Amino acid sequence: EGAGGGGRRPPSRGRGGHVVRGRGPMSTRLILYSGKGGVGKTSLSAATAIRAARLGRHTLVVSTDAAHSLADALDREVGSEPTPILPHLAAVEVDVNRELASHWGVIHDYLTRFIAFRGVEETVAEELAILPGMEELFSLLRVKDLADSGKYDVIVIDCAPTGDTVRMLAAPEVLGFYFSRIFPIQRTVAKTVRPVAKRVTDMPLPSDDVFGAIKDLYDQMERMGPILQDPTRSSIRIVLNPEKMVINESQRLYTYLNLFGFPVDAVVANRVLPEEARSEYFDRWFSIQATHLATARSAFEPLPCFEAPLFDREMVGTDMLAEFGERVFGDTDPTAVLHREKPMEIRKKGQGYVLSLRLPFAEKDRIQVWTRGDELVVQVDNQRRHLVLPRTLAGREVEAAAFVDEWLRVTFGRKEAS
Repeated sequence: EGAGGGGRRPPSRGRGGHVVRGRGPMSTRLILYSGKGGVGKTSLSAATAIRAARLGRHTLVVSTDAAHSLADALDREVGSEPTPILPHLAAVEVDVNRELASHWGVIHDYLTRFIAFRGVEETVAEELAILPGMEELFSLLRVKDLADSGKYDVIVIDCAPTGDTVRMLAAPEVLGFYFSRIFPIQRTVAKTVRPVAKRVTDMPLPSDDVFGAIKDLYDQMERMGPILQDPTRSSIRIVLNPEKMVINESQRLYTYLNLFGFPVDAVVANRVLPEEARSEYFDRWFSIQATHLATARSAFEPLPCFEAPLFDREMVGTDMLAEFGERVFGDTDPTAVLHREKPMEIRKKGQGYVLSLRLPFAEKDRIQVWTRGDELVVQVDNQRRHLVLPRTLAGREVEAAAFVDEWLRVTFGRKEAS
């Protein structure tokens, strides 16, 4: 059988999880593995995908990391198109350059000409014309296209390290804000100025093709955000090692994911020393790891925390990865939704409302909140989110904002007089 072919076993239900049934653009299950570089995201992604395929789910594992290692983990050739690996399983390593050319080509050409016109060397202008976050965004859009194909029950995504993952996931919302607010103004101005400007300057102005490409990109991004924030469809799993610095970075990642409303349903502690490794030499390491694991379980509660042991050999090849997946998940279905929690909620209070946003591990003095028109802007460190307020809250006065027990609570009073 090739990948995705053959009969299918009925889906099993894991402990406390909910299985997503059916296949199609509105039902494909997305599971993303994120964490600090080098913690083992690729191995866990591949192991999860193999286990899902063996449960009879038509599965695709995708690497969005520019430094791909999925082919190395699987010990198979993996291309930029779905490559058959096992029955029910295919793999893809996203070709970022091809995605850039496909989605950004017309816009890139214009920006290159514009930057070069300003006196920048053309080769440098070509690099500057690729805006920060573009590579991550187009990897995400490639995943969306694969999900929309309706060929897969499950897509497992091996994400880039923490910072790149946050940029990738936040890109639809952050760039969407720019495109929805600034882009219409620029297009109107360009149409007005273009006929006159051509007579007095050689400065390149954006053509209708450029604006059309931007509009198409915006439309795709607008559809991507709700998919990633849908806890019935998408889950992010944080991979960490039992080390202090790694756990600290994982906590920051969890804060940022909650800030943007992305559902996290599990934590996986990888490379945990197994009992059979006990020796006089490793006794101190066992004690250190036990302390860090206890900290992680307590910090991330009530998220389920799985443990992946440090094996006595490399986890390379489909057989080894299958064993890896069994050791991590046991009889739990890895495609199930393992935990449900709303990172944001709105409830009525007297004549007003309270908007609550969960920000675990955030520090009070590093949170900023303000309103701008019909938006609530929340910033944690250097991560900023623009929350478009529902009609219920838009136009109401903000009476107070408090951060208590990991929850930011913003109180809205009566409607402002028009």
